[in-house]
Order: sequence, then C-alpha cells, then structure tokens
Amino acid sequence: MFNIGYAQEILTPPVGVGLAGYFNERPNIGMYDDLYVKALIIDCNGRKFGFLAFDLISLVKPLFDELEKRIVSKFGKDLHDALILSATHTHTGPKFPNSAEALAEADERTRYAFEQTVAAAMRALERAMMNLQPGELEVGSVFNNPYGFVRRYWMKNGTLITNPGWRNPEIDKPECDYDRSIHILKVIQNGRIAALVCNIANHGDTVGGSLVSADWYGRFAQEVQHQLKASLPVLVLDDASGNINHFDFHQQINQTSFAEATRIGRGYASIVLDALDKLEPVAADDVAVNNATVVIPHRKITAEELAEAKHTLATVPDIKKEGDFESQDLANKVPAALRYFAQRVIDCHEKSKPSHSCRITAIKLGKQVAFVTLPGEPFNGLASAIREKSPCKYTFVIELAQSVSGYVPMPECFPRGGYEVQAGVDTVAQNAATEIINASIANLCK
Repeated sequence: MFNIGYAQEILTPPVGVGLAGYFNERPNIGMYDDLYVKALIIDCNGRKFGFLAFDLISLVKPLFDELEKRIVSKFGKDLHDALILSATHTHTGPKFPNSAEALAEADERTRYAFEQTVAAAMRALERAMMNLQPGELEVGSVFNNPYGFVRRYWMKNGTLITNPGWRNPEIDKPECDYDRSIHILKVIQNGRIAALVCNIANHGDTVGGSLVSADWYGRFAQEVQHQLKASLPVLVLDDASGNINHFDFHQQINQTSFAEATRIGRGYASIVLDALDKLEPVAADDVAVNNATVVIPHRKITAEELAEAKHTLATVPDIKKEGDFESQDLANKVPAALRYFAQRVIDCHEKSKPSHSCRITAIKLGKQVAFVTLPGEPFNGLASAIREKSPCKYTFVIELAQSVSGYVPMPECFPRGGYEVQAGVDTVAQNAATEIINASIANLCK
C-alpha cells in the first residue's frame, strides 16, 4: 500500500536579490508571482522516497551541501539518499553563489534568501512527512508538447546557430527532433486528486526582465489548481531541455513576457488535465533506490581555439551591451558577446579542472514507473537514450537534479557549434553525454 504526504512553502526572495539566468546582473525590483519549494513523500510498503522541487534556475553546490547536512541530521541518511532534489529552471528566481566562500562574501539579502530557501525546504519536507496517509497513485503519458522547440537550427549555408532570430529567412531546419512525451503521476487521497507530478521538457526563460516569477511552471500549477478548484501541490520535474525552449522562430511574435508564460502554462495545464482520466493505477510493488557516481570529463582547449580567442579579444571592440545579455547575442555577433565567450575560452584553458563527480539517482516502482536524475542541462537526446533502455513502462527523466553541472550536449553537437557548446570553466567534454547515459542506464537497470 501507499502512504503519501505533501507540502509546499514559499521561497520568494526580497527585493534587491539578483536574478539568475542571464550574463548581466539583474537585481529584482519586485515580483509577478511567488516561488515555491514543493515536497512529496511516498511510502510504499515501508520504503520511503520522494521529491523536493524548487522554483530556481538550478541548485548550487552550497545548497545541495546544506540540505544534505540538515536532512541527514533530522531524517537520516536513508531518506536523504531516497530524495530527488531538482530545480524547475526558472530564469527569474534568485541567483545564489556557487561556492561556500562566495556565499559567505555575498550581500546580506542574498544570504537571507539562501537561508530562507533551505529553511522553507526543511519545513516542507517535515510537513510532508507528518502528512503521510493512505493514498493511491496513477501514472501515464501523452505525446503532446506543442510549446517546446529545438532551439538549434541548421542554416541554409550549412552552419548551425542557437536562437537564430524570428522569421530568419536563412533557417533550414531544426538540428534534430526530441521526445514530446509529458509524463504524469497523480496522487489520490480521500476521494480527490491531492497532488500531481509532471515531467515536461522545456526551458524556463519566458518572462525575462527584473521581476521574480516562477515562469510558466507557476502559471501551469495555478491553472491546474484553478480548474480542479483545489490548492494542491503541482510539481514540475523538468525533462532534459538543454536544447529545448519555447521560441517558435517561424513566427514574428513577442515570446518574452509574463503573458507568454501564462499562455504556455495554461496550455500545458489543458494537456495534463485532459489526460487525468486516462491514467493507469500504480501497483504497490517493490521499490528500488539506486545511487551512483559518474565522473564527467571537462573540455580541453586546443592551441587553435586559444589563439582564436586571444585574436578576438585583441581585435573586437569593447562595446558594452545595453539591456539583457542573452545567448542569441552570440549568434548575432554582438561585440560584447564575442568578447565574453572569447574570455571564457581562455578561462577554460587556465582554470578548468580535469573532471568533476556527479551523483545520479534511479528510483523504480517495479517495472512500471522509474525516476532517473541527470545533472545540469542535458540535451533531450540523453533522455531518449535512457528511456530506450529503461526496464520500466514510464520513465520520468529529471534534469538539474542531485548534482551541479552545465550544459551536456550530445557528442555530435560539439563540432557543429552553437551557444550550448561554448567553452567555459569546467564545461563538459565531448564524451560527457555518453558517460552519463551509460552510467544512468547501468544505475537504472541494477
């Protein structure tokens, strides 16, 4: 049988805390909507596992470390090791320092927001544990994601560009296809839908600007709650989306606004709500929780790449860019972007470590349902490769989970170029995706 508990807590930062996701600094000046941390604990025949999902762009190492310390202290190592901690990837949440040293030197409001995030997660987890009571689970999927697009395009001249611009006549076709499946886990308690867990592939960069927002993830949850007339937790576990975003470059429309986040969120809500009566019961089968470590190799800069970067810094004028500094500025050859990425090549050469280790987790409910974590922002091809080998009928693939990493492109994408394969400190090597896929499949199939 299942016992299920859930809770959610607000973690919206105060005014002035910087927002993550762009290259320029963006102190927030208020909010569109609140950010949440959402906890769901499932006890299956005495074996507990669950999720902590944060409305953040990612979980930095100090956050993982502090949560591990507090969760182990309060609930024990077994529960910590059976929890999947992940971020939705909103680009309008707080920007936290990525090291303990930098966190200690951060301004007072940023340190306050960090502590508030940890405390909110612990409160949510504690209440979820206290809220455990009998319930049922249902699971299913739909192949329908009309709001996600591969953002890397082949151009008519044979080059590849990330975010090439609206109605660009030189676009030929997307680099590849992707898995449009949306996976859904429904919690039923006391004769009603009590919580939802949804696995959707898309980027969280819809709103832009300097106001805090949970992006389309928050609008999605609110619309589901509105239609079901209940303030139930709605967790979004981001599917592998490193090469996916919401921009339809064949249109000439404004796709960066809170209104656009609302449109996408409501659209996803409609898809999920339409599927809720078509899900199948989950059997209270044996639970397997497997953790493993994968060593991710880092990129090495060639002599030619280093020489080109130094030439760029020597010849491209140092012109500051007004407004938000985004990935498409590289495709548009904005001087500030060319210089920025040239410096990243030099930094990669001078400062990168050979590799870093990441924790990966696989949780299986018999052969029916699996949850698999991936570090960083993996391309959707990683999810497809893992699902193809999964022993379970429904496999939720969760990015930005358990460990820190950057973009993880497929091996064939590196020589093609584009924003995601640009070098930087500790960016991954060309074989990183292969290492992660192999380790994830082995962990899942134990």
